[in-house]
Amino acid sequence: MLPEDVIRVEEYCLKYMIEETFVFSLEEYGLIELVVVEESKCIPLHQLQAIEKFSNLYYELNINLDGIDAISHLLQKIETMQVEIKQLKNQLSLYESPS
Repeated sequence: MLPEDVIRVEEYCLKYMIEETFVFSLEEYGLIELVVVEESKCIPLHQLQAIEKFSNLYYELNINLDGIDAISHLLQKIETMQVEIKQLKNQLSLYESPS
């Protein structure tokens, strides 16, 4: 019996009509992490949002895996910079005089 926090790759792919090889390719590119439970490759539930985002890019926008990898990297950099900007704004607000 599988833990509640994973779903088998084959079940997910059947339900959402995507290729298993696509999911395995995402893992090879390091875009998602799969786990092995009872000798089956499984998707942790916290990875489902990422797989959905990547499958939309792949199937609906026809972006190949190299493009998805580049987009993912750029989005991570943007998120990091947004956090840094927020921290810098908070630090700057300490030095601003009240009007």
